[in-house]
Amino acid sequence: MNFRLDSVSQRIAFAFAISVLLHALLLWEPNIQLKPLKPELPPLFARLVALPSAPAKPRKPERKVQPAEQKTAPEAAPRVDVPPQEMLSAASAPEAADTPEAASAPVAADTSEAASAPAQAEQLAAEAVNAAERPPLPREAELTFAINKGTSKFRIGKAVHSLEIRDGHYVIQAVTKTVGLVSLFKSFELTQSSSGSYTRYGLQPEQFLEKRQERSGTQSNAVEFSRAAQRAIFVPGGEKPLPPDTQDILSVLYQFPPLANTHMATVSVSNGKKIENYDFEITPNEEIDSALGKLLTVRLHKLHAPNEEGLDIWLAQEYRLFPVKMRYFDRNGEVAGEAVITGIRVSDEQGARNDAVN
Repeated sequence: MNFRLDSVSQRIAFAFAISVLLHALLLWEPNIQLKPLKPELPPLFARLVALPSAPAKPRKPERKVQPAEQKTAPEAAPRVDVPPQEMLSAASAPEAADTPEAASAPVAADTSEAASAPAQAEQLAAEAVNAAERPPLPREAELTFAINKGTSKFRIGKAVHSLEIRDGHYVIQAVTKTVGLVSLFKSFELTQSSSGSYTRYGLQPEQFLEKRQERSGTQSNAVEFSRAAQRAIFVPGGEKPLPPDTQDILSVLYQFPPLANTHMATVSVSNGKKIENYDFEITPNEEIDSALGKLLTVRLHKLHAPNEEGLDIWLAQEYRLFPVKMRYFDRNGEVAGEAVITGIRVSDEQGARNDAVN
């Protein structure tokens, strides 16, 4: 039998027949089960085991309740009359309520006297502000202020005051400059320096320097105080008589005259260009808000004529009469700005005076 496929038609027919045969085998082939390639996992067995029971707590023995004995009321202690001055000295003032001395102070037994003690103690606190001498200054101190526009909370600048006292000589420096977005439109920096002697009478300035830096230029002023010659020598030129106890505009914030039993005080102050008499109206026990909380202060209001700049100063009674707020008025009587305290750092050691023992 000859199976040669010579023509193309014969080859196509043969291929078609083979294809039909293969499809028939796939359709009608017997069902063949193949073994799974992956071995079966061993069966899992679970067993429940009871937890051990917790040990029983020993029962506390029952206490036998006995009837309370009838106690006789103690005899009332005889009342001792306390002189008013001693009672007031024992009562703590509102400003010193957190001090250890106030916490350990005795309390009057009589309720009526205790009720009137806060009002009388507040009166004593007000009288303590009018002490004959200022509190002693520390060896070092740093005060930080936020400069706000007008009386608003819009911050336009920052001021830092630093005080240092060494061997009876003091130096106060103050740097005020614009901050934030304001500095992009108006660059301003004011540097002030006051130096001199620290005696039993307080700060006695010997030199004051002031430097203003703006985009338009720099201006400087200076004055030297000759106590022996009683002359004030200005730079770049000029002299003026030097009144006793003259302060500069920086030292006066830390060396205000005694506030004893007075509502007015006059201070000779130099701004580096001239010497003027500032008349201050004094208002004690004025409370202000600050970043340090509510502060009880003494307010000094500078009396000024129309068309003249004004100044208000608040001295904190709890912080050695340090300045904690300043308000500046322009010539129209409007509030130009305020400097409000944001931080105080004070050393524990007092500044050494050059003619007295602390």
